Amino acid sequence: MKRFSLSLVLVVAIAAMSTAAALAAPPNLTGKWTVEQTGLNGSTSSTLTLTQSGNGVVGTNAANGGSFTGTFVSDSKVNVTWKIATGPMSGAGWATVYVSPNGHSFNGTWGYNGKKENGSFVGNQILPPKPITTAGNWNVAAVTGPKLFGGPMTCTQSGPTSICQLSGGTLNGKFRTTDKVRYKWTSKTQNGWFSFWFNDDGQSFNGTWGYGKDTSPTMGRVVGQRPAGGM
Repeated sequence: MKRFSLSLVLVVAIAAMSTAAALAAPPNLTGKWTVEQTGLNGSTSSTLTLTQSGNGVVGTNAANGGSFTGTFVSDSKVNVTWKIATGPMSGAGWATVYVSPNGHSFNGTWGYNGKKENGSFVGNQILPPKPITTAGNWNVAAVTGPKLFGGPMTCTQSGPTSICQLSGGTLNGKFRTTDKVRYKWTSKTQNGWFSFWFNDDGQSFNGTWGYGKDTSPTMGRVVGQRPAGGM
């Protein structure tokens, strides 16, 4: 009986240590955020104020009376409950949030209590502006649409011209404005357009892409960020 009790204590201790290790260093989300949401209720853009203490996060949206409470369940995943007083998303529900390693962006899905997923969202922290360049390494993730683009991306830049390698394809483009780049992409069997615009931190972006000509419809949305540790 003593051996069993000792074994049980050891198992509990190891489990507790493993959980603590998994949550050793979640990024800090404290600050103001812009969030773009799409779903069955339509699309909205809003500004959230988040405050983090340890693994807990609380947030508010002054425009619609929204309140949010979340807990990091891993270093990159937050489980959230929310209530919104007014607007197209009014009600109460859940959200699953996946946070970037640098804590400057997130994406996820949301729904109403007791119901399946209703929509998706991307969020970017409002940070002081930094010089913008595509040059260097990026991590790209698909948010909506086919998973055609995703994974590591490497770019070079000369003046306004930018060339990137992503998912076995080549993106060749130019800056259209100081923070927006428009590319033509080609792979062994397909081609199309790819466009992204930088967030204020200069270290992350939101993008869209499509097949064929520039006038073709959007097929998917992506987010990108520099890997932890810089370029």
